[in-house]
Order: sequence, then structure tokens, then C-alpha cells
Amino acid sequence: MKQLFNYSTVPGYEEAIRRTGKSLEDYLAMLGLDGIELLVYRSEPYMRPFDKVAVGAHLRSWSCWYDLWKNNKDRLYQIFRSDDALRDYYGGTQKRAWLLQIRRNIQAALIEKPEYLVYRVEEVSPAEQYSWNFDHTNAEVMKMAARVFNRVTEEVPADTKVLFENSWWPGLTLQNAKQTGEFLEKIKFDNIGLMLDTGHLLNTNPDLQSEREGIDYICSILKEMGELRHYIKGVHLSCSLSGEYQRQSPRMIPSLENDARLLSHVCNIDQHRPFTDPAVTKIFELIEPDYVVHVLYYDDFNQLARQITEQKLLLGA
Repeated sequence: MKQLFNYSTVPGYEEAIRRTGKSLEDYLAMLGLDGIELLVYRSEPYMRPFDKVAVGAHLRSWSCWYDLWKNNKDRLYQIFRSDDALRDYYGGTQKRAWLLQIRRNIQAALIEKPEYLVYRVEEVSPAEQYSWNFDHTNAEVMKMAARVFNRVTEEVPADTKVLFENSWWPGLTLQNAKQTGEFLEKIKFDNIGLMLDTGHLLNTNPDLQSEREGIDYICSILKEMGELRHYIKGVHLSCSLSGEYQRQSPRMIPSLENDARLLSHVCNIDQHRPFTDPAVTKIFELIEPDYVVHVLYYDDFNQLARQITEQKLLLGA
């Protein structure tokens, strides 16, 4: 089981790791990690190579895409307001332009020679992120997401795994084993699996009060999955107990242009805190992933090092 942490090349990350006095490779060696899961949210390769350390690559996720795919122009323009806004988000005003962006994003990720790609399956508009009243069901989103991915499978080499990540928004939530199995059956690519994001799964249950309750909840979902658990090849490991925030969060209707407020809202839901309860090992008694990615929020890389070290110790790693 390879131990990783998520990494992005945004200026803040690059500067933060320089302040430690270590290179990325030195930092990984200090923590006893096998590499990184590189966030590739762009259509062009990075200026510097990461192929020596990038075990995995997380593809860009467009959280709001269903109405573009279905050519539902009335609702699409309620969300985006203008063609310029559509171009900024999708790369064009038609779904073929968006498919081109997905293909380019996959190509940029593959430059780093990752063992696996992460593809998130979700659909939510900015307004729905606040109202929690969704226009599309999990089943509808998964059905269309499979069709989208099947249009770009030719970009992925057969020896590169594609791991579909769960979300708490409509889509692949893992809460319904039958629907999860049906989604996987629709994918026309053999080398597939699931990336279990523990924080995302916890976000589906706002009644959870403690880590122990959260761990038990995750284990109950995994048991209900039955044999489908074997599809879990990776784990994004973090804890999120955001029920109180979810109940008290504002019910405003923002625009897509309001990125800062939307990002803050999502971060308050998806907390990315380290697990501290040793019972977290119960999760790994039910699954045998190839990869564990420590996906944590932090103020600096020294704090991240402490959090990763503590979380690794819980796993006996």
C-alpha cells in the first residue's frame, strides 16, 4: 500500500515547500511517503516535471455540467448568464468543446506517467450547494457521467487505472450499492476502480457527532457494498464532521463568478482534518487499497508533516 499526499503547483504550495528548506523529494523522504497525487486542473502540462514523484494524478472536476450535456439551455443560462461565462468554465458553449477540455486535461495528467487517474463523479450548481435542493438524482448523474467518460476513454492507456471518486453532492456517493454497481458496469474501460474519499462519505451524514461514529458509518457503508468493496483501489484519507455547519450554512444563491465565497463554503463542508481515533484501522480491515492519500488542510508544510505523521501512525505505517 503506497502512502501519498496530494500536491498542487499553485504558487502558495510551491512557496510553502521552499520555506521548509527541502525539495519535494526531500519532504517525501522525510515523511516516508512513496510520492504524491498531483492535482492537474489544467489543459497544458506543467513547466516542471513531476513524473518521478507523481504516483497518481487527480483530474479536473467540473461540478456543474449536466445541463450542458443534455443541452438544457434554459437552466444552463440561469446558472451562467452569458456565453462568455460558459466559455470560461467549459472552454466553449457546446459539449464538444467541454469534451475537448477533458481530453486535454487527461493528456496533461498523463505526461507525469501516473499509475492512476482520479475522476470525480458529481453534479451540483452553485445555488444547489447552498440550498441542498437538487434538480438531478444520484442515478441520473451517474448514468450521464458514465456516458461522458465513455466519450474520452481512448485517451487513457490500458495500463493506467481510472479511479472514480465519490462525492457528497448528487452522483457517486457510494450509499446505494446497486447504483454503484450499475455505474461501474456502464464504463467501457477495463482498468477501473473506486477512490474512496472518507471525508466526502462522512459529509453525506450530517448527524455524525464524533470520529468514532463517522468510522462506524463508513464501515457500515463498506459492508453494504459487499463484493463491490474490492473495486476500492485508493483512499483519500481525511475526517470531516460538518453537520453543524451544513445545518446552519446560509441559503444564498451565489454566481459562479463568486469563487472565493463558494470555495470557503465548500471548505467548511469538506473539512479535510486528520483522523485521531485509532479505530480508523477498522476501515482498512474491510478494504485493501493500493494507495492511501493523506488529503489534509494545513497552514504550512511543517503542520502538514505533523498531521501526516500522526495519521500514518494510526495506520501502523
